[in-house]
Amino acid sequence: MKPGSFHCSIEVPVTSSRAFEGISQIKNWWTTHVEGNASKLNDIFIPRFGETYSTIQVTEWEKNQKVVWHVVDSWLHVLSNKKEWNGTDMIWEISPLKDGVEIQMTHDGLIPSLECFANCEIGWDFFVKVSLFNYLVGKEGAPFTDIHLTKQETKSKDPEAVIFVDNKEGKIMAETDLPIEPQFVFRALTDSNEIEHWWGADNVYRMTNWRADLRPGGNYSVAVRTPDGQIFPASGKFIEIEFPNKIVHTRIYNWDHPTLGRRETIIHYQLDPIPSGTHLKVIHEGFTESSEAAIEHAEGWKRVLRWLYKHSYYNFYFPKKNAVKSPS
Repeated sequence: MKPGSFHCSIEVPVTSSRAFEGISQIKNWWTTHVEGNASKLNDIFIPRFGETYSTIQVTEWEKNQKVVWHVVDSWLHVLSNKKEWNGTDMIWEISPLKDGVEIQMTHDGLIPSLECFANCEIGWDFFVKVSLFNYLVGKEGAPFTDIHLTKQETKSKDPEAVIFVDNKEGKIMAETDLPIEPQFVFRALTDSNEIEHWWGADNVYRMTNWRADLRPGGNYSVAVRTPDGQIFPASGKFIEIEFPNKIVHTRIYNWDHPTLGRRETIIHYQLDPIPSGTHLKVIHEGFTESSEAAIEHAEGWKRVLRWLYKHSYYNFYFPKKNAVKSPS
């Protein structure tokens, strides 16, 4: 088993046989879109989540105790490496307790260095701890369903943002559609738990130590950590906050940026509701007579909005447990 592989467990007041059978009844807790069966050794099944799917084989089968699902092939359409699950194993182990059973689930090979890990962790936590648990105790599970597909069809078919650089005005303009409502996008852009989760990648940089006084006139700061461990701080001040539709703040690099130096720029976020979620418009101004910096930052925004789309995509399927409230 690979160190760091995703693992979770639940204690359920049911018999071992009920737990074992329930795990294999995928349509009731994981996805209603599944081809094949997972009810005996060597069975092959294909769970689908819109464009995403995996071909899985049952490779171990110890009745009422353990079952292992091996991923033969996969297509994770929102990832750069769309076959990232290939060769991984989903291991289910059932142990008797005094008043029920403990189910331990390990996705062997799903490790933190993978692009999928953070968002797949959200997904597995939801499906195992919420959906499977509820189904096993006689409540309704929450598998992926046609409702998700209907909503998915209304989303942007191409999640790539539209980016435009106006060198004359010294500004960058970017627009994209996101599959979650404005209040959730607002939180993703302002909450430290959200920003540090999605903004960045291990092989590019990570946002760390985000601190914000979320009000007009309030300050914020963040430390950008590169793969080699270097820290590049940035900070700014909030100019406008209109929950959940508008955020405007300044930004300044607290170090000598190669193309921008320590020049202050201003970032505008406009979050407009649409039937499929949110239309996000970003304007980043302050690049007058600095076209090289504008082009560099435009490429950066393209990457950032792609990260935000993936974050939104997973939150679309696995909603947050806590309701979003307006900042006070």
